[in-house]
Amino acid sequence: MAATPPHSDVAVIGAGLWGLASAWATAEAGARVLVLDDGEELAGQVAAGMVAPWSEVEDDEHPLHAALRDGASAWPALAERLRAASDVDPGFRRTGSLAVAARPAHLGQVRRLREVLRRVDHDATWLTGTALREREPGLGPSVAGGLELADEGQADPRRTLAALRAACERAGVRIEHRRVAALRRTGGTVTGLVTDDGTRIDAERVVLAAGWACGALDDRVPLRPVKGQILTLGPRPDAPTPIRRIIRTPDVYLVPRPDGRVLVGATSEEVGDRVVTAEAVHLLLDEALHTVPGLGALELVEQRAGLRPATPDGLPALGVSADDGLAWAAGGYRHGVLLLPLVVAAAEALAGGRALPGRRDALSPDRFAAARPKAASCV
Repeated sequence: MAATPPHSDVAVIGAGLWGLASAWATAEAGARVLVLDDGEELAGQVAAGMVAPWSEVEDDEHPLHAALRDGASAWPALAERLRAASDVDPGFRRTGSLAVAARPAHLGQVRRLREVLRRVDHDATWLTGTALREREPGLGPSVAGGLELADEGQADPRRTLAALRAACERAGVRIEHRRVAALRRTGGTVTGLVTDDGTRIDAERVVLAAGWACGALDDRVPLRPVKGQILTLGPRPDAPTPIRRIIRTPDVYLVPRPDGRVLVGATSEEVGDRVVTAEAVHLLLDEALHTVPGLGALELVEQRAGLRPATPDGLPALGVSADDGLAWAAGGYRHGVLLLPLVVAAAEALAGGRALPGRRDALSPDRFAAARPKAASCV
């Protein structure tokens, strides 16, 4: 058996956005933190990073919407703090977004979005296709109307990952690429873990932040992978980027980056592979070019597929289980970047022995207890 490494105050399983954010926040609070990661591709590397709580509204009473609003309002401060801690710009900026109807079938859906926004006291003015094209001349003639959401924006997930890694390094976090085989319990409380080489690691707190793969270690939160395929278009000398704001239709989103790239996404598929399919590329490009024809002159520079971690109710698991003290930071689904400030706040509360800020009962990892099957084995 391998030698046991030094005891850690906090052991974080997973080096994605939420795992690194948890590690950084607890390390800044004075904890000795170890991060273990299996080396699999991170969902954050295949994400658009929209900080867009209003265009994501589906139900004005759903607790997810309150969480999205809180995340968006906290992002500017988090971006400044992360930049100061890492000397890396996470790419946060308020570009504004347009929610548009590019096909006749979209009109009803975009108008319903406006009604939901009114119910949460966020009135968005309806703009005609002509008025939208005055704001974004690259929009095609098929765009008949839509909404302007000026306070929405984006962060670059890859730059945010780089910033978190650098911040963790400065804060003394150890990051090791090792697969965790099982959790360890003592008297019913999670007190550490065992790696696949048999190493036993003790920790006063374990944070499970392994995305959809958390279920291999503990199945109390039903997590599943939801595949998302996304494309990246790059500018050419004779074909500059034709949009400045985020453009969203019910079928596609277009996210312009400061360097001229445009992200086109994303599919939502109940499968667990990372294969980029010809059908998905065709559908995404068809919708993108229908909405902004000028995108057709750009270069197709990347095609990626990632696996989003989703729960049955669409809400993340964020907090500490009352059963055994296991801390959860998983289930961000399509909102992993937007909800990142809530993860940092949860980690800070954990480090200080406090309850989560605000009303976060709806995010508790224990909410699935009634339907939970027999717990995964621990040693």
